[in-house]
Amino acid sequence: MEISDLKIFLAVAQQGSISRAAEELHYVQSNVTARIKQLEERLGASLFHRKSRGVDLTASGKLLLGYAQRIVRLTKEAEEAISDQSEPRGKLLIGSMETTAAVRLPPLLAGYHRSYPQVELNLVTGSSAEILKRLLAYQIDGALVAGEISQEGLLVEKAYEEEMVLVTPADIDEPGKLTNFKILVLRADCACRSQLEKWLHTTGRLPYQIIEIGSIEGIVGCVAAGMGVGFMPRSVVDKAHIRKVCSLHNLPDNFGTLTTWFVRRHTDNTSKAMQAFRDLVVAD
Repeated sequence: MEISDLKIFLAVAQQGSISRAAEELHYVQSNVTARIKQLEERLGASLFHRKSRGVDLTASGKLLLGYAQRIVRLTKEAEEAISDQSEPRGKLLIGSMETTAAVRLPPLLAGYHRSYPQVELNLVTGSSAEILKRLLAYQIDGALVAGEISQEGLLVEKAYEEEMVLVTPADIDEPGKLTNFKILVLRADCACRSQLEKWLHTTGRLPYQIIEIGSIEGIVGCVAAGMGVGFMPRSVVDKAHIRKVCSLHNLPDNFGTLTTWFVRRHTDNTSKAMQAFRDLVVAD
């Protein structure tokens, strides 16, 4: 069984599709199909249920998944341990919430690239739930997320304390004047939504409606047009062009702050590239 076969297997399992896995790996689809078939023949077991659209893991496939993830991870750690003898180098894949990626990370990433040019640093964004799922599946090496983190086997450290503000149309001078709540969020499972909902329930501002908007700019535009309200870090929205069309309101301290955590797998061997990144983002 070759490592390359396991990487192909993991790509198909994670994508739920041979064609999407082929695109991700930059392989010809027929090659991926052939390699999966060869792996199944070698193991004497079917690994995927083929459907009209995509594939699902069989019982044998689910059993192999955990082993494949550990084998690929250990291979990567071995490569990094051998090559990581002097300065940080190798690949580092970090996941982050969109708001953190938009404001906090640009200067940090630029500085990291200047200091450690031999590190191939990549960033993926998503909701905290999505990013944590990627971390547990060994698809990324570290994550910047918010909210409650209950998964076992993770090392959690405080990165930032964000001041959160309620973003309303410009003609609203206090939140108490809002009567028909429509909450505009980046994603349905974002941490900001959860915290705002706690405030709404605590203050009895019911009922309310959740509307998912795909970008920060989209939320600001819809708030300015009177469609609803947003709840975002002050560092993201406290800008002159936004203040012209929206009002920003503080909430009580227990609702007006949100902690961003830097999360890693507890069992991982910490490479020099990861340690250097951690030292930049963690508030010691």
